[in-house]
Amino acid sequence: MYLYIIIVVLLLSYFISRQKPKYRKVLITTNTVTSIVYIVWRFTVIPINNGMFSFIMGTSLYLAEIVGLISFLNFKFLFTREYKIEKKSIKNFAYNRVPNVDVLICTYNEPLDLLEKTIVASMGMEYDKNKFKVYVCDDGRRDSLKKLCKKYKVNYITREDNKGAKAGNINNVLKYIKGDLFAVLDADMIPKKDFLSKTVGYFVDENLAFVQTPQVYYNQDMYQYNLNKNIPNEQDFFMREIEEARASINAVLHVGTNAVFRRSTVEEIGGYPTCSITEDMAVGMLLQSKGYTTMFINEVLVLGLSATTFSELVKQRDRWCRGNLQVLKKFNPLFTRGLTLSQKIAYLDGAIYWFSSLQKLIYIICPLVYLTTQKLIINADAYSLISMFVPYLLGQILIFNTLSPKTRSLKWAHYYEMAMAPHISLSVLKEMLSIKVNFNVTSKDITNDRKQFQFRIAMPHIVIIVVTLIGWYISGKMFLEGNIHVGAYLINMGWSIFNFIGAIICIKVAYQKPIFRNTERIEVVDDIRIELEDGMNRLRGKVVDISEKGIGIELSNDEEIELGNKLGLVIKGIKINCKVARKRGTIVGLTYDNLNVEQMEMIMDIYVDNMSPYYDPKRTQRYVEDKNIEKSVAV
Repeated sequence: MYLYIIIVVLLLSYFISRQKPKYRKVLITTNTVTSIVYIVWRFTVIPINNGMFSFIMGTSLYLAEIVGLISFLNFKFLFTREYKIEKKSIKNFAYNRVPNVDVLICTYNEPLDLLEKTIVASMGMEYDKNKFKVYVCDDGRRDSLKKLCKKYKVNYITREDNKGAKAGNINNVLKYIKGDLFAVLDADMIPKKDFLSKTVGYFVDENLAFVQTPQVYYNQDMYQYNLNKNIPNEQDFFMREIEEARASINAVLHVGTNAVFRRSTVEEIGGYPTCSITEDMAVGMLLQSKGYTTMFINEVLVLGLSATTFSELVKQRDRWCRGNLQVLKKFNPLFTRGLTLSQKIAYLDGAIYWFSSLQKLIYIICPLVYLTTQKLIINADAYSLISMFVPYLLGQILIFNTLSPKTRSLKWAHYYEMAMAPHISLSVLKEMLSIKVNFNVTSKDITNDRKQFQFRIAMPHIVIIVVTLIGWYISGKMFLEGNIHVGAYLINMGWSIFNFIGAIICIKVAYQKPIFRNTERIEVVDDIRIELEDGMNRLRGKVVDISEKGIGIELSNDEEIELGNKLGLVIKGIKINCKVARKRGTIVGLTYDNLNVEQMEMIMDIYVDNMSPYYDPKRTQRYVEDKNIEKSVAV
């Protein structure tokens, strides 16, 4: 009876809340009560009289479910709030009080071609040229980069060692810069022209410590590319949705780039903490613990490159995981003075995220244990389990569909968790056991001319598939012989099939498609007309795509042009010497000869104007209509 009543109440409250959002509280309350009832009941069915192995596995599964429940309660806590801000701009400052800004481009060993784009784009931002300076902060101590900075007349700063990694690099620069504010950009993060003009205005509030903008990607991530799927970037859910939810309680997570800081507040906390290989989480949390306001602007103001291969993604997430756990060990948010209860909950949720990989691993292992050994993990009959679990699961699905935006579905959440769970679980264990690992920077310029299977990265998923098939064979044989409990068999078969599908997707992702280019071509939507000088002939056309290496042209007429021909490209009144690299009909691909400063600035002007996310989730910052409306930012 309980099963049917709860299902009816959940479905009714779900459909009513879709029409009238004010009734969401009924759905949320019902789900919360159902979740508590389920988790209490689950404690009573941990197998305690069926041997030590069953007890250990049963307890592990129960603890994993508690972690999942805490995470889901945090999700409800964060996503039931609305985040709106009062729109501000440079005009909010008095004319003579517009702050000076230092733009810091942090680098270690990234390619110069990549850095050159970021440097030129940073120089081209729409801000008083006498009010901002660009600094390249080089922890690689490269003479070639110093020469590049000299070419573009930007500041170059390095140091004798790499102590403190990126945090130490920034702290070193803080000794020299004098601006009221400083912006932090990673080497691949290209700012739009309005990055400063849309963030600096908020610093009219003297209590504001930093403004964070999302990391947005103009290339395909490994899921989009290898699976050929038109889906949101795997990071969009965090960067566009979770960050906005956290902003509603003044718990914005600094993500290491795409942010503007008030220099005096960072100096007040002693600079960037160097206790972690990822400095971002710590500096934001410490500023918030001092009572400062932090903001999130949910607009596409900076675009960068996403990790393109499974191996690079694992390397990146391993670094993020270990770095965040290092911060949590040093600055436990639950005991950090100055943080509000809401902020502590938000940072606790961030910590639980990394441990959720262990939770997922347990969810993968448990059905395989039963199918291969028939060892009991839950001491309950099938009907009782279904009666308690189905309302709990249905409530979570309905809550997720109600509160979650369109950048993440339950299906893709499962795939992402399956992909990373074995690797992140290892990272968690290494950090908890204090095993030292070398610091690795994510490569953003990978190319390969043929398909490659990333066997080492996919090995855990291959093992999952093999063990699952073995489990199906053993349990299937016992089912036919009548030597296995039918209800338990069917439940664990369904559970293992769910995980098996996720593992297959991971194998497909590990099958890396060729990456021929080490630079991204940007589709040009603006109507930009050009002329090509081919000896005495002058050909006309328009730009269709562009990069720092070459340009795609659509000619007005299909002209005879030989591959390898040298042409003069006249665009926006500037002439560039080019060579014909490809031609198909009226479409001609050209590569530039060496670009001078003026030419590169013009190319990047077009590049930046036409940059957009590979997948645009259509999320924009919401603003209050009237400045007298109370802001939802918790101070």
